Amino acid sequence: MNLDLLKHVALQLCTCTWIEIMTGAGISLYLLYLHSYMLAALTLAVFAPLITFHFVMTTISKSEDYCSDSRCLRRSSSSSNNSE
Repeated sequence: MNLDLLKHVALQLCTCTWIEIMTGAGISLYLLYLHSYMLAALTLAVFAPLITFHFVMTTISKSEDYCSDSRCLRRSSSSSNNSE
C-alpha cells in the first residue's frame, strides 16, 4: 500500500502543473534572495495564470472521467450511437 501511495505522489509531482509550481516558486525565491523584488513579483504574475489554467483543465478532465450524471450518460451513449 505504501508503494502505491509513493507512485501516486511521484506521478503528481511529475505532472506539468507541479513542475510549473516548483519552477515558479524556485525562481521567485531565488529572486527574493537576490533582493530583486520587482522581478520576483513579475515571475509570480507570469506563472500564476499558467498554473491556474492547468488546475482548471485538470479539474475539468477529472469531472469528465468520473461523471455519473444522467446527462453525461446520455452524451456518452449518443456518441457511441453516432460512431456506428
